[in-house]
Amino acid sequence: MNFLIRNYKRLFRFLVCIGKINWVKLIKNYSDREGVVVVIPGIIKNYFINSLELDLINIAVLLNLNQKIKIHIGKDFSKFSGRKICYNPSHLFNTSNTLSNAEHIASIVKKAEMRNNLVFLSSNEIMLWENKEYMHNQFEVLNIRTPKTVLYDITDKQDTKQLKFPLLVKELHSHASLGVHQCLTEKDFIDLISQHSFKLKNSKIIVQELLNIRKDLRVILSGNEILLHYWRINMGTEWKPTSTSHGSGVDFITFPEKWRDYIISTFQKLQITTGAFDIAWQNDDLETEPYFLEVSPSYQPNPAIDLSNKKYSYGQFKKKVLFKLESQASELLHLRRRVEKVLRYIFKIYYSV
Repeated sequence: MNFLIRNYKRLFRFLVCIGKINWVKLIKNYSDREGVVVVIPGIIKNYFINSLELDLINIAVLLNLNQKIKIHIGKDFSKFSGRKICYNPSHLFNTSNTLSNAEHIASIVKKAEMRNNLVFLSSNEIMLWENKEYMHNQFEVLNIRTPKTVLYDITDKQDTKQLKFPLLVKELHSHASLGVHQCLTEKDFIDLISQHSFKLKNSKIIVQELLNIRKDLRVILSGNEILLHYWRINMGTEWKPTSTSHGSGVDFITFPEKWRDYIISTFQKLQITTGAFDIAWQNDDLETEPYFLEVSPSYQPNPAIDLSNKKYSYGQFKKKVLFKLESQASELLHLRRRVEKVLRYIFKIYYSV
């Protein structure tokens, strides 16, 4: 049943995105020699991981900006010269058995950049995607405030006495709250890193101070502008990731204006085109200086849906198959409009169109 639900929603989203494309303009603006190259690593697999939807939105936005485009289907786009290139990060680009997704895609992008291509996401930006070691190194170099964080080598059997519990363990290439583990005691930590399946996936991990929080703030930025923000609120009393898939409440209205300029200036230190910050305050006290938990240059914004009179959580809503316009279609269309708005803004900055 879950398989049918997922694919019904996937097909619905696909059809909505197809409908966004001006097909007459696509034929008119298609060019092998100029304009923007839209890279799609594959069709069938891309469809099943939802990436194809965003590829289609890229095409729709660029056509609305009256750009000439070329569609390239393949995992390597380093052969182009002097072009503008855009792609959606996906593990489908990674044909390496040894490099992480970010490292392998970055190697492709660097080759393309050496051939005078302007690539979005750039090699610097893609290294921040699903790469917590690189991200925290950048936070340290740029003096971006984050909870106390150390890189722990499992294979080296480091002394656990230096660690303060409780703490969080984060796998280096995790995302969307996957690969995040709470360890209340030293025994919890040792039990986790001793698991055979865990050691197979991880030789190094991020060990991070656990803040006393029940909510965090997702802030999506580009340039010097905040494009979208929303709180993810843990509705229970026990710690858990604040991803909406874990049942968190969502507040799209409230924003700590006191910290607006601080958040923007911190984002600008990273020198990336766009990104989504996860921000929190110790004890949820907005009068104190915020901590920047993570940043990602690739993200999907949540649609602002009013569920105040509903009996289900935001995460449950996103999983539902509902046929009324105010539910399923509203979720989809609002999300796609938001993605399109963000991409339109980014492309104008990135490609100066």
